[in-house]
Amino acid sequence: MPAPRGLRLPAPHLRTAAGHEEEERHASWLEAFFDLVFVAAVAELAGALEPAVTAGTLGRFFGLFVPIWAVWMAFSVYADRHDSDDVVHRLTMLVAMALSVGLAASVPAAFHGDTAPFAIAFVALRALQLGLYARARRHVAETRALYARFLVLYGAGGALWAASLACDATTRYLLWAAGLAVDLAGPLSESHTAQRLAVNVRHIAERFQLFLIIVLGESVAQLVSAAHDRPWSVHEGAVLAAAFAVLAGLWWVTLNAVDHVALARHPGQITRFIFVNLPLVAGIASASAGLHRAVIAADGASSIPVASRVALYGGVALALLATAALPGQDTPRRIRVAAAAAAAGLVAMGAFVRPYYLVPALAAVVLAGISAEAWRQRPAGGLAFAT
Repeated sequence: MPAPRGLRLPAPHLRTAAGHEEEERHASWLEAFFDLVFVAAVAELAGALEPAVTAGTLGRFFGLFVPIWAVWMAFSVYADRHDSDDVVHRLTMLVAMALSVGLAASVPAAFHGDTAPFAIAFVALRALQLGLYARARRHVAETRALYARFLVLYGAGGALWAASLACDATTRYLLWAAGLAVDLAGPLSESHTAQRLAVNVRHIAERFQLFLIIVLGESVAQLVSAAHDRPWSVHEGAVLAAAFAVLAGLWWVTLNAVDHVALARHPGQITRFIFVNLPLVAGIASASAGLHRAVIAADGASSIPVASRVALYGGVALALLATAALPGQDTPRRIRVAAAAAAAGLVAMGAFVRPYYLVPALAAVVLAGISAEAWRQRPAGGLAFAT
C-alpha cells in the first residue's frame, strides 16, 4: 500500500558532478565547523604524543593519524560533490561531528592500548558515510557506477574494523591496516576510471588548506601551553620565537605550494594533491609535539631525547618533502628537498647541541628555503615574496 502523500520525503537537493566544478565556491560554515571538530582529534593525538616521545609512541601516533585523516578526507570530498542545505544532510553531518567528538575523546585511551572505543567510533563514522553514498547514488544518476564501487570498498573496510573488535591487539592492528588499504583503494582507483566524478578544485584545495591552518593554530596553542607555567628566560624566549617562526614558515611554503591553475588544467592530479596532504598534516602535527618538548627543555642542561628530535626535525622534513610533492607547474622542488634534508640532519646534531641553539637553526633552515624560493622566482625588477 503506498505511503500517504503527506509522509513522502522530497528528493534531496544534492549538488551533482554536472558543472559544479565551475562554481565560485568557498568552504561553508558547516564545513568549517566539521573541520574544527576533526582537528580536535589531531590535537588530542599530538597531545598524547608530547609527554613521552619514543619509537613506539611515534608509531602509534602515525597509526592513529591515518584513520582520522582518512575519515575526514572522505567526508570532505563527499561534501565537495554533494553539499546541500537540506535537513537530512545537515543532521547527518552534525551526527558525524558528534561521532568525531567521540573519536577524539577515545584517542588518549587508544594511544595507550585501549583501542575498542576508537574502533567503534571509526566504524560508526564509516557506516554514516556509507549511508551518504547510498543516498547520493540513489538520487544522482551519474554517481551510480563509481559509488557502487565505493559502497563495496568502504563497506569491506568498515567490516574489517568491526571484526577487529573480537581480536587480540596484534590481529586488531593488522585488520585495521587491511581495512584502511581497502578504503584507500576507492579514491585511488577513481583517478584511473572513466566514471571519475569532478571536484571543484578551488573549493577542495581551500578545504585542505583550511584544515592545515587550523592544525597550525592548534600547534601555536601547544607552544603557548608549554611556555605558560615556566619561568621566563632568554633561552625560552629564543626557542619560543624560533618555534613560531618554524610554524609560520611551514604555513608560507604550503600556501605557495598549491597551484590551482595546474590542478584545474589536469584534474587527475587532484588525487595526488589529496593524498600528499596526509604526510603534510602528519608532519606538522608531529613537529608540534616536538616543539612543545623543545620549549619545555629550553633551559635544560641536556638535549631532548632522540625520538622527540625525530618528531620535531623529522616532522618538519616530512612536511617540506610533502610540499615538494604537491602537483604544480613551478614548484621549487629541489629547494624544498634540500631544506628537508637539512632539517632531518638536525636529528643527529641534537645529540650534542641544546634546543636553544638547534630550534633557531631549524627556523633558519626553513626561512633560508623561503628566501631561496623568493630569489628564484624574483621578477626582473627585484626580489619579491609570493603569497
